[in-house]
Amino acid sequence: MDISGFALVTGAGSGIGKACAVSFVEEGAAGVALLDINGKALEDVKEKLTSLSQHEEFQCLSFEVDMRNEKDVADAVQNCARTFGRLDYVVNAAGIAFKNIGGAACAETTDWQRVLDVNLNGTFYCLRAAAQQMLRQSYLESVIDGRSLQRGSIVNIASLAGLVGVTQSTAYCASKHAVVGLTKTTALDYAKEGIRVNAVCPGMIKTPLIVPGSEIERATTDFVKTRTPIGRWGTPEEVANVIVFLCGGRSSLMTGASLSVDGGYTTQ
Repeated sequence: MDISGFALVTGAGSGIGKACAVSFVEEGAAGVALLDINGKALEDVKEKLTSLSQHEEFQCLSFEVDMRNEKDVADAVQNCARTFGRLDYVVNAAGIAFKNIGGAACAETTDWQRVLDVNLNGTFYCLRAAAQQMLRQSYLESVIDGRSLQRGSIVNIASLAGLVGVTQSTAYCASKHAVVGLTKTTALDYAKEGIRVNAVCPGMIKTPLIVPGSEIERATTDFVKTRTPIGRWGTPEEVANVIVFLCGGRSSLMTGASLSVDGGYTTQ
């Protein structure tokens, strides 16, 4: 996928974020920075990446960060860039899902604020700090043909709920629609500056958030079978493959896109 530089992944302790970190290493990244609120999970992922890497001077950093904290997010991004010397790929995978039972009429302000703070504000804080760094650095050259690729590539994780309405998902749906909008406007702002910004919109993905045997798993499994054309769950690795593609040189003409990775759900 023409990956040779340094990556930063939020929500890297599990699920799609963890799968992205692994994929970056497998594709030859020189270093990966991991951000997550779960410090123990970060250490486990860091150990896994270090054992996987074939890069002689591979660097792996980890930062226990609450994405709602503007200063901590900015500091972590700056520390990564300072250690690596540059920041080539940024994946905003940190997020939370929440059902507003009864819809907007029954939604609590605290629940609304919490979801927006993590899913939208956290994405913005990281994107802003990353863009500031990328605007200061030189272009990364392709390891395949030597051409100048980009100053940096940012991929934001939205959702199928960022493209269509989803019942009882007032805050989540609003936050993910906003992430798609943020992606588009930032892509336009920096297209001529060598920074590409895209979004990925996953559908039903089997992550650790889906507890086996739970009511949520049973209800969601029925939804997957009856409403998703491909008829099965997606995996974090399938989403990560698309994300890392969008980061690397093989997608060099793409910016402002919101790619559905949802088994065909949003084609209906």
